[in-house]
Amino acid sequence: MKLSTIEYEKKGHIAYVTLNRPDKLNAMNALLHDELSRAWADFRDDANLRVAILSGKGRCFSAGADLSGGAPTETYRYTGEFPDITQTQKVYKPIIAALHSHVVGYGMWIALDADYRIATEDVSFWLPEPQWGIATIPAAWFPNIMPWAIASELLLFAERVSAQRAYDVGMINKIVPADDLMAEAEKLANRICELSPVAVQGMKESMVQANALDYKALDQITNWVQTRVMNSEDRREGGRAFVEKRQAEWQ
Repeated sequence: MKLSTIEYEKKGHIAYVTLNRPDKLNAMNALLHDELSRAWADFRDDANLRVAILSGKGRCFSAGADLSGGAPTETYRYTGEFPDITQTQKVYKPIIAALHSHVVGYGMWIALDADYRIATEDVSFWLPEPQWGIATIPAAWFPNIMPWAIASELLLFAERVSAQRAYDVGMINKIVPADDLMAEAEKLANRICELSPVAVQGMKESMVQANALDYKALDQITNWVQTRVMNSEDRREGGRAFVEKRQAEWQ
């Protein structure tokens, strides 16, 4: 599999999936979305693999969506297709996220898509989309992942949440020193490899399927909101402001 925006390695029963656009702070463009989805599909279908470790190369885990294109010029259409979000792709093998520094926007979604989340002390979670006139796609899902008040803080105020706060409210499992991040992730992965893959994957399937019972309703709400907001003048002004490095002027 030829990849340029991620690294995908297999060692024994463990898959290593690493975001690899360090010069762009692992900002997610169309190619990265595609390559990540291909890696997850291979991970799902490879019977020898039992667990994956997701991480980011360079200064941070991910700066979120790549907004360097500026203001949109075409009508936005919501597709409801997220092949790089494993819980929508029947990936029932455990995923461990090893997070450092900034975990932003769509990068935050793929981090929280993981089952077990380890963070370094400098991690901060941030959804800056309202600053640029964007409604973040997983807004409807986040209140199922974290307390409503924390989801509101992230989604409505565009405030950062520190690693310690995220741990206190149950968004992440553990905080470790930066030098221990990958060693801790591998320790956990090896523990999973000691357990019955049939039992572990069966229990994750139960969790994912039960959590998705209201998926169609949430997806319909997301379609309505995304279509309205992403085709608004606010979205176009936000794109211009991002590229011009200025405060947006809302109508």
